[in-house]
Amino acid sequence: MTLARLALIVLLAALSSPGFAAGTPEDTARQWCANCHNADGNSVSPLFPRLAGQQAGYLTQQLQALKNRSRSDQSAHDYMWGIAATLDDAAIAGIADYFSRQKPLPNPAPVDSQLAARGNVLFHEGNEAKGTPACLACHGPSGEGSENGPRLAGQHAPYLAKQLHVFETTQRPSAVAMQAIVKTLDEKDIQSLAAYIQSLH
Repeated sequence: MTLARLALIVLLAALSSPGFAAGTPEDTARQWCANCHNADGNSVSPLFPRLAGQQAGYLTQQLQALKNRSRSDQSAHDYMWGIAATLDDAAIAGIADYFSRQKPLPNPAPVDSQLAARGNVLFHEGNEAKGTPACLACHGPSGEGSENGPRLAGQHAPYLAKQLHVFETTQRPSAVAMQAIVKTLDEKDIQSLAAYIQSLH
């Protein structure tokens, strides 16, 4: 059994305890979400996305999708279905608000500079020949996010690459636009974008 899986079992046991629901959403975020995402949302493990500074609306949408199991990628199934099922709408909104107010820190993990340079071009200019739009159109010029797309800056490159592959399927049904876009990307494009986006702050 991996340490991550053991931690999840311990966390789920704690979440099902009678005292779990007694705290505020901020208590939940600090005490329980922090086990994987850190209390300030700047997770250090590439298994778990960074949440600090993410739009509250996007976090709410994702937590609701995890709760109703419409988001069905393997990580969602393994790590979040059980946890999200314990949250009511008020808790989801409160947790989303809490993490949206946390300060995103630079991601210290190293990236391949050549891949990042290539990703920079794709992010800002896209690839007209392949039909790839510029990422900044939805995610902002520095990956800070917008009304049309979540914050990406500083996200773990391995997590980003994994999710881009998930978008090739229908396991994240709310991401219809990304399902079309990812079909224009090859593996080097994916790794390049992931490296560049991780380097943003």
